[in-house]
Amino acid sequence: MTLESVLTIAEKGTHCGMCKIDFLGSGLCPAGKKHGFLAYWPQGRMEIVKALAAGTLQPTEKLVDIVNACPLCGMCDKQCNFITQLRPEKVAAALKEYVNTLDPKKLKKTSADETVKALQQIVGEQWATNDPVIQTAYVKSIIPPHTPLNYYVVMPKTTQEVAQIIKYANKHNIPYMPRSGGTMLSYTLTTVLSTAIGLEHGIIIDLLRLNHLDVDPANQIATVGAGITAFDLQKEAYKHELRVNVAEAGAHICANLASTGICTTWGNTYGWATDNYIDVELVDEEGNILHQSDIDIKNPYSAEHGLTSIKLTPPGIVTSATVKLYPVFKDEDAVMVPFENLADAVDFGSYLAKRDIGLSLVIMSRKYLSEFISPTQKIANDFEYIAEHYMKLNYVVAIVCHKLDRKIIEDMVDVIIDSAMMKTLILGSPRFSKLKESEFLKILSEEENPLKALFTGPIREHLIKALDASPAQIAQVFDPDLRDFFTKIYAQPHMTNVVWLHAFRILPSRLLRQRMFIPRGGVLKADKKIILGFVDMLSEVGKKYHHEHALGYINFFEHGKFCVLEYDYYYDHNNPEATKRVNKAILETLERTLMMDGIIGDLHFYFKGLFRKEHILYPIPKAISKDEQLLFKELIGSILGE
Repeated sequence: MTLESVLTIAEKGTHCGMCKIDFLGSGLCPAGKKHGFLAYWPQGRMEIVKALAAGTLQPTEKLVDIVNACPLCGMCDKQCNFITQLRPEKVAAALKEYVNTLDPKKLKKTSADETVKALQQIVGEQWATNDPVIQTAYVKSIIPPHTPLNYYVVMPKTTQEVAQIIKYANKHNIPYMPRSGGTMLSYTLTTVLSTAIGLEHGIIIDLLRLNHLDVDPANQIATVGAGITAFDLQKEAYKHELRVNVAEAGAHICANLASTGICTTWGNTYGWATDNYIDVELVDEEGNILHQSDIDIKNPYSAEHGLTSIKLTPPGIVTSATVKLYPVFKDEDAVMVPFENLADAVDFGSYLAKRDIGLSLVIMSRKYLSEFISPTQKIANDFEYIAEHYMKLNYVVAIVCHKLDRKIIEDMVDVIIDSAMMKTLILGSPRFSKLKESEFLKILSEEENPLKALFTGPIREHLIKALDASPAQIAQVFDPDLRDFFTKIYAQPHMTNVVWLHAFRILPSRLLRQRMFIPRGGVLKADKKIILGFVDMLSEVGKKYHHEHALGYINFFEHGKFCVLEYDYYYDHNNPEATKRVNKAILETLERTLMMDGIIGDLHFYFKGLFRKEHILYPIPKAISKDEQLLFKELIGSILGE
């Protein structure tokens, strides 16, 4: 097996980060778990293979160590196949074969210079390096593509070590950038944003080893290090019948607090940004260790306003956070209310949000729903086609609620998709997709209200029978050698439990299967006219630049006063022409968002650090003038290098 034979797999890797959490209960990559550096994890090996095949990386002695650390146990195949349908073990096997052909005497030995030695004095000899193979693994997740490798990679274990690294970097005028999960960087660094946020040279501070986790169930709080992911914290919280407000499973809690503020479907109940934590420990740009609870700290709630307040990196590195936990109720259930048009979905979602009905509340497009529940991209595409053309199901308002709220919801609508039906659709999605041209669906589409006929009428039982939903059936869409494994996985009740899936958020990573997407959007007044106008604008730009595009979600917060809206442009990150088009879409949506009332674009709201949302949202600014528009173009040009 040659490097070229597995290059397609490596190129399609999107750095979703799911191979670094044990979300299937099958174990973690032993090499990555032991050695830490990204090069030892499956996603890092993909970057190494790409660089070797392209001739941009010369093998070093470290490459042999990386390859030998991999036992070809197949854990990565199970995890990656569930999310992306890729087989990274084939990449690892090809890399082993390649290394076996090398003459050990001709391998390059990487010498530690003074900076490496100084960093090793801080973190230990094993955890700082300038080896090109280690550096290569961070291409696309922090190093922009086609950038010369002139970096140091360091993995601190404590906040004190982070502070010492920053002080050393400042003393010697060396740029640095922290890295947590790297997923956000992995898709923005393939676009025009690489100019603004990529590290051209300097020190990469990989925070994975800051992995302390302490849950205090009596006070319903948890203290987490910067290396702790959403999944790991949620798993620990659930042991105590508690829940934490978290982003996607592979996201790191501290980095998420500092960047997006943790935007979730639970936001209307649990809040956003500073609503979700008690205190944080951070290291500022001078290497000082601070706590937000310090008596002499500068105003932690201040934030810049206005046209020129764009920030693409948080101020300071959050190394630890004490976050709030919330009770999990025994009578929780999930319901989805389907809608044909967005206006009606917004009316209903807004009504619930303003009355605090539901613990988790989100409006999703049919595309988002299809991607989540479908095990393959083809099934997702077929599911979406059926939803649009036969069922008139274009949006759903998804609610996790207790039984009293569920009764309110059921009294308000004609149709719900209950948790039992969602389980059937998940397990039966392969057969459901095969109904695409069936007489069954043609007859259904002739109904005045296909959704009501399907989910509340006698047709429901016919659908359930036709789908014959089971773990064994859905497992058949996976490769033959993985089918027994996935039969066991889908037989676990939580894998089809919609409440659990909402809380642990492993399914959103499927949006990154074998392609990238760039999210556009912002924070809006929860006003139907503003929401619909914003969606129309984002859709228009998507069509203009020929992207596959769709509304992702609308989350409400502040008791229905505001919402967060994400609209997604999907593109092939290996196609330079597609990247050029997405660049144009980014710039145009940035500008046009500023020309609309009642909206704060993502770059004017995110990456403000920990600063409280109220200092930006009250009031949301008006649309900019023509003179300000020219100023904004100049500003963006200077930031993005346009």
